[in-house]
Amino acid sequence: MRSLRRLGGLFFRMYAGIIVAIVIALLVMVGMSTRRLPPQSLDAAQAEAHAETSGRELEGLTQGLQWLIEHELLSQPREHWVETVAGWREHFDYPIHLRPRDEVLRMGPPMRVRERLARGVPSAWLKSSGVTGDEVYLFLPLRGSEQVVVQELRVGPSPERALEFLAPETSVLLVVLGLAVLVLTWPLYRHVTRLAATASTFGQGNFQARAEARAPEPIGHLARTFNDMAERIQRMSQEQQASLQAISHELRTPISRLHFALHLARETPEVAAVHAQLADMVQDVEELDQLTEELLTYTRLHRDAPPLEWERVDLTALVTELVRQLSVLSPNLRLQVQAAGTVEVEGSPRYLRRAISNLIRNAQRHARAEVRVQLAQDASGNSVAVDDDGPGIPAAERERLFLPFTRLDESRDKKTGGHGLGLAIVQRVMQAHQGQARVAEAPLGGARVVLSWPRLPVGLGDKR
Repeated sequence: MRSLRRLGGLFFRMYAGIIVAIVIALLVMVGMSTRRLPPQSLDAAQAEAHAETSGRELEGLTQGLQWLIEHELLSQPREHWVETVAGWREHFDYPIHLRPRDEVLRMGPPMRVRERLARGVPSAWLKSSGVTGDEVYLFLPLRGSEQVVVQELRVGPSPERALEFLAPETSVLLVVLGLAVLVLTWPLYRHVTRLAATASTFGQGNFQARAEARAPEPIGHLARTFNDMAERIQRMSQEQQASLQAISHELRTPISRLHFALHLARETPEVAAVHAQLADMVQDVEELDQLTEELLTYTRLHRDAPPLEWERVDLTALVTELVRQLSVLSPNLRLQVQAAGTVEVEGSPRYLRRAISNLIRNAQRHARAEVRVQLAQDASGNSVAVDDDGPGIPAAERERLFLPFTRLDESRDKKTGGHGLGLAIVQRVMQAHQGQARVAEAPLGGARVVLSWPRLPVGLGDKR
């Protein structure tokens, strides 16, 4: 029952809208056609000539009737004229009146009619009303008085007669129009109802629900947009579940080690052994602190996060300082920076530093002898490439590298450290800069990770 009420509301809104549109169109059509008919379509001189010609024709056609009316009235006393004309009205199919000459002149007849009235001669006035017909006034001045017999005729069907005549056809038109609107609205209503049901199912937690995209436009476009949104939400939900599981796994190991070290510390009476256990616990706490910091950084850079604070950054100086600080962590590796002069970029110095630092430290873990950082800038934007001469990354695994908690070689990463969030943070930093991170093969034989972002991100120019 509710569905029928909803369909009825949609149907009657469309039906009423179409009827109103048809009425407005008819009124506009009548107005336009009226302006094209004479005398509206003629200039002043042509209109006057047309009225004069029409008046003469009508005077000739009605001169016998005018003579009979005049003869009948003049044969009676003047005080009986009003009563006589009133008695004639039931025999005439149009109005007939006896009016003073001054009242007739106030009707605004053309100059020719005024002159004939002044001479006491019968006259006719054709007043065009447009597509609904013409109004004809027949004036008969009665000799020896100021009275004028006025007959008002309409040439052509009256609006009432036209509507009465077209009533059956109009009824058929409205019925057919209603059926057409019903045929058009029913599929639309059915697809909208299905889309609403799919949205309700999706909202209840069934992320597999999808709308039928083969619906007519624009419902089809709406369904495809809904499906795209559903795909993104499902993917985000899956990533969130995977991240929660990975976080649980990452936390379990250091926490288990802490529990074990605490147990040993309680069971060990020797002070030196207790200190050793405390040192191990400090390392586990530092590992937890590092994981927490990476998780906070990763979550701060989600897609709906507030925009970053942009500044002018000397990228050459920033990278040079990073290389100097990080080189002490791998004294056996050769770290070098390649840049054609000073490279200045727009961005967040804090997060650019974090992203490039993650890349350099990642390269240090896997390089054999050399790590190279190259800076470049052209009309299209800025780029930072970090190369190493390590084992490299297979092409099939490169896209997966930027997912959180991803380790391509579990044994290697466990040995070298890291939680699998470093490159995921790098990718989110680039997304916040309207850029991207990608992996390629380095000229040194290992892996190359390239960061690229526009020289002036969209929206920054409006703020400056």
